[in-house]
Amino acid sequence: MNIGKYRVAGLLGAGGMGRVYKAVLPVAGRVVALKRLMPDETLEMLWGEDAVERLFLDEARVLGRLRHPRIASVLDCDRDEAGRPFYTMEYFCANLGSMLAESYQAEEPSRVLPPPWAARLGREVLDGVGRLHQDGVLHRDLKPFNVMLDDEGRARLIDFGLHRVRGERWESPRGVAIGTPFYTAPEQEADPDAAGPEADLYSVGVMLWRMLTGALPDENPAARTPPSAANPGLFEAFDAVLTRAVAPDPGRRYADAGAMAGELYEALTAWEQARAGHCELPPEPGGAEGPARPAPRSRPSKISKDEARVVLGLDALRHPWPPPAPDPLDNGDGTVTDRATGLTWERGVSPHTLQWDEAADWAGELNRQGLGGHGDWRVPTASELAGLLLPAAGVETLCLDPVFAPARGGLWSADRATFTKAWFADPALGCIDRADMDCLRSVRCVRGGEP
Repeated sequence: MNIGKYRVAGLLGAGGMGRVYKAVLPVAGRVVALKRLMPDETLEMLWGEDAVERLFLDEARVLGRLRHPRIASVLDCDRDEAGRPFYTMEYFCANLGSMLAESYQAEEPSRVLPPPWAARLGREVLDGVGRLHQDGVLHRDLKPFNVMLDDEGRARLIDFGLHRVRGERWESPRGVAIGTPFYTAPEQEADPDAAGPEADLYSVGVMLWRMLTGALPDENPAARTPPSAANPGLFEAFDAVLTRAVAPDPGRRYADAGAMAGELYEALTAWEQARAGHCELPPEPGGAEGPARPAPRSRPSKISKDEARVVLGLDALRHPWPPPAPDPLDNGDGTVTDRATGLTWERGVSPHTLQWDEAADWAGELNRQGLGGHGDWRVPTASELAGLLLPAAGVETLCLDPVFAPARGGLWSADRATFTKAWFADPALGCIDRADMDCLRSVRCVRGGEP
């Protein structure tokens, strides 16, 4: 299937305005995200065909003129054979929604990010939002699935189909909701066209609340408990900034994105100080050991999404269960042995992030080097990677010093999920997930295990 000169490689998503495809530019082979106008019938009936097309093209123009590192760039705009407009933009392998494992039932629990990571992403989103507001643009649909993550894991804002430009004369049809439930500010729900920049900042506040606690703030402000009640590892450091960000009254929120980003940085600084004080205390006595984990499988397999929870031993958010208890010993030669499993791991990772089919090349390089005096390094299975993961949030992991080098983008496993997706481990989130094989991930090789 082709749309204009682009070859479609798959459907990425669909919304009220249109569909987004993963597409490939001929000859150059560059992968892009292609958004084609295919409006929902109800939306077209309420707004009118001409108005919907105008909004779609306005979205392309806004993205096209806003050059900013936190906002996705438009690359091309054209019409298909049927005359429907489409535009292409940078393709990203991941978004904040998938990172959090947020489902269509948004009120269900999600993954929790480590506070430094959540604060960094929050400030990046605010940086992009601040640039929009400076140009008089209100996004009006900020949510995790509209925050893409580039190859460096940095936030990039997309989906401006519901935006409004300051001073433009446009009245939304009566009864049409603008925004996404749970993330939309109360005043925007009541009157979409009267909401100001504070509504966007409310949405960012909800995203931060979710990143740091794994939950959404209660819809009833009187029933809300401080974020630190849901995640004691926050040490109350983020309570004030999150509570102010999601205040029902827009006058009680932050005046602008810069002010909110500044207080978020101060909250992270307070958290780091609290963490340092906590880690100076003697450790709490260990509890009873959990059930023993089965020996990790070393032979690669094709494991479907539905099979993963059982085959890989994962909970609903794809954290290993029962939790692993790795016992790493640094061998001093660039390798680490996990005494709990007997597996020996590369201490570092590949110097560059790689596509899945390139991962074995790094294992071959380690074998040529003879890392640790061995020549039998290989790409690990998802089962083996799961045995290394630690809980990403909570006071029990705050003081652990990582023995392994950081892994940018996560770690590829040797296991496939489909013909186009493979499983990888995300040490920062403590989970196993899937990604397209042409995404970029680090590789940490292993040796040992069953023959």
